[in-house]
Amino acid sequence: MPDNSVKLIKLFGAALDATDFPLNLQIKQNYLNQLAQNRVIAPNFLDPYEGLLLYSQVLLKEKYIKMGKFPIESWLTPRPNLEDLPLINQQEFQDFTHKGLIRKYSENLDKYVRNTILPDFPLMIGVDHSLTGGILKALSSEYGPEDLIILIFDAHFDGLPSSITLNIAKYMNENTEETNPLISEHINAFNENIDIVDTYMCASFLFYLIKEKVILPENLIIFGCQDYPDVKFRSIDDFRIVEYVEFYDEMEQRGIKFIPKSDKLTMIRKLSTILEEIEKSKMYLSFDTDVGALKEIIATRFRNVIGIDELTIINAAKTIKNIIDSKKIDLIGLDIMEIETHLLNRVFPKSGRSDKTIKVIDNFLDVLL
Repeated sequence: MPDNSVKLIKLFGAALDATDFPLNLQIKQNYLNQLAQNRVIAPNFLDPYEGLLLYSQVLLKEKYIKMGKFPIESWLTPRPNLEDLPLINQQEFQDFTHKGLIRKYSENLDKYVRNTILPDFPLMIGVDHSLTGGILKALSSEYGPEDLIILIFDAHFDGLPSSITLNIAKYMNENTEETNPLISEHINAFNENIDIVDTYMCASFLFYLIKEKVILPENLIIFGCQDYPDVKFRSIDDFRIVEYVEFYDEMEQRGIKFIPKSDKLTMIRKLSTILEEIEKSKMYLSFDTDVGALKEIIATRFRNVIGIDELTIINAAKTIKNIIDSKKIDLIGLDIMEIETHLLNRVFPKSGRSDKTIKVIDNFLDVLL
């Protein structure tokens, strides 16, 4: 990895978990009720950062400098304090989001990275994907957006204005016989009468980074997305669907490269072709765990699609590594986001399955760093 040999890899946690979905809130409420009764099963790690430090074999290596946690109010974390119970309800979290306070945390992270991490290599382990925007803003300021490639592993394109997401949710509520990865399993969380103001959040942060020229659309690659509108979806004659398709097409026309989930060889071939054409000298990688949801990865916040398997993920990482080395691209940062703390490293006796999120992360990091 060019130039990173002289940089420290500074590992830190960022466990903002501000989703207002009822199931997520119920999980937190159940956790607090168990905590009140001293019934929480050990090991009781509070967030993904603590969980990975406990179980990861790769992050034990001395080259990963443990920086601790980016500060976040406890009620906004995966496992709040007991006294936070009155705040763990949908109204509080919706108010927090609609007031633009998720963006405030991203801005604070920008300052944290500038003051604490740079010029070294940031490695963030976290939850809400919007915090990636804070790192990207710091790196864009440090190196300039023109020379910075951003490659995101994600089952969703996190560049949708909230109003478009809400309209899609309303359409799907009216057409319950249809299933589509555009909408999460938490569709009932959407209130038909709610008037959502477009705001910075995990599903929209890329829209704002592009709009404000923090990153350039022609430098953005989305790998593994499953909300790319297919032929069937494009045939639907409803203004809300048309709006979605036209927005997605506009983003693609502006230069964003989408690599939708398909067969393994096609995905890797397309990734390789795109990377071979790159003439930039710096790259940032962001890994949203839902890209592999319900395969080896179970501990991810959004599980509305079946993601790509570990082999495809690791082959993609090897492809990236080979291009980085051959073209002397400087990998300047990386994050692993959207980890669901309450499912991390869990064993599920009924199904006989176990979560292998940490194993996938370890293998991913081992290839790239």
